[in-house]
Amino acid sequence: MHQQFKFKTTQDLLQKAEELDLNLPFQESLDPLFETITIGSKTIPNRFAVQPMEGFDSNPDGSPSEYTFRRYKRYAEGGSGLIWFEATSVVQEGRSNPRQLLLNKRTLDSFKQLVDHTRQSAHKEFGNSHDPFLVLQITHSGRYSKPEGKPLNKVGCYNPHLDKRKEDITLFSDDELDRLKETLVEAVRLTHKAGFDAVDIKACHGYLLHELLSVYTRTNSRYGGSFENRIRLLVDVVKQAQQEIPEITIAVRMNATDGIPYPYGFGVPEDGSLVIDLSEPKVLISKLIENGCSLLNITTGIPYHSPQLVRPFDRPIGGSSVPKEHPLEGVMRLLNVTGELQREFNNIPFVGTGYSWLRNFYPYIGAAVIERGMASLIGLGRGSFAYPDAPKDLMNTGKMIHRKSCITCSKCTELMRQNNITGCVTRDSEIYGNEYKTIRQD
Repeated sequence: MHQQFKFKTTQDLLQKAEELDLNLPFQESLDPLFETITIGSKTIPNRFAVQPMEGFDSNPDGSPSEYTFRRYKRYAEGGSGLIWFEATSVVQEGRSNPRQLLLNKRTLDSFKQLVDHTRQSAHKEFGNSHDPFLVLQITHSGRYSKPEGKPLNKVGCYNPHLDKRKEDITLFSDDELDRLKETLVEAVRLTHKAGFDAVDIKACHGYLLHELLSVYTRTNSRYGGSFENRIRLLVDVVKQAQQEIPEITIAVRMNATDGIPYPYGFGVPEDGSLVIDLSEPKVLISKLIENGCSLLNITTGIPYHSPQLVRPFDRPIGGSSVPKEHPLEGVMRLLNVTGELQREFNNIPFVGTGYSWLRNFYPYIGAAVIERGMASLIGLGRGSFAYPDAPKDLMNTGKMIHRKSCITCSKCTELMRQNNITGCVTRDSEIYGNEYKTIRQD
């Protein structure tokens, strides 16, 4: 049964986990969170990670705006060792929002400035020895592309769980996907020129490269049907990027399971159930590592279909139903999936997700996760929107301030869905509270 977060002590939280028969990792010592970790040739100062969360606040040409600079300055000054920059489109028609960031030759200089500003903000706050690891997530939004605010309805394959009417959609051709591969590799080159440490070839949450992983019913195509065809675009981009731009670290944020039955979902068994089946994801991860990927970020679900699989919450977005499961069960699922993969592929670091719902108790779970080898870095998305300086508070006082934590109210998601600039309505209300008032009035 779904319940809102009402835990006053760690004992209250652990008791609920026990009632739900969940083996929630927990330890008092936070030392693992402050350990360094090396990725590629760079040593990261701690295990705190900012997850990619779109602010949808670019300038019209896709370049970072003053709001974008402000957001990443706050992350840098907050002390996280890794900052995973939000989904950035590589083509105009692949933008999920008219104000999604767009990386191309025309916007490259502004991204260079954003990288420099972010690094300088961290150095000014913590000294030059604290140099955050910066990852840019590049993407094509596929069926969720809305470059002018309206869906383009272009997909890799018809999916009855995600598409309302088959007649309303068109398919990407193989030739278009071939060209997109070259565009993505060029975007990796631009990401390196901008000064990022790593690039994430986004393959999660229903966007195009992730969608292709489950296009079992796409026929007469180099990109559909067999497992080798379905993973082709993602693996080819990773391989070619590593060969042509070896100076940059290649990362992938990928879905381990979709919560959509076969033959329309990835990471599920062929019997039509929604049981998690990591057999194909594990083979994919092996292929990614073999071809040059050296950092993985694991997630589950598709926000427009099953948001509780992506991010457990107290309150769903307006008009949506409350899930039947307890949010702590959702947290545990994310921890366990990442844990199984990290332990099997312990030669590269994995970023874990699903911690924001835990509020100020997340460091004790995150530290235990690292200690048990279930992830290498602990990532927060909504939690970073709300409380970007949580790592700094933990450094300085050993604890977080409860009233600064994310309350998983889903209002940031509501702003996203309405094509508004996005941030924490509750904790950063001067800007985003006013934005939220505008959509409530409409």
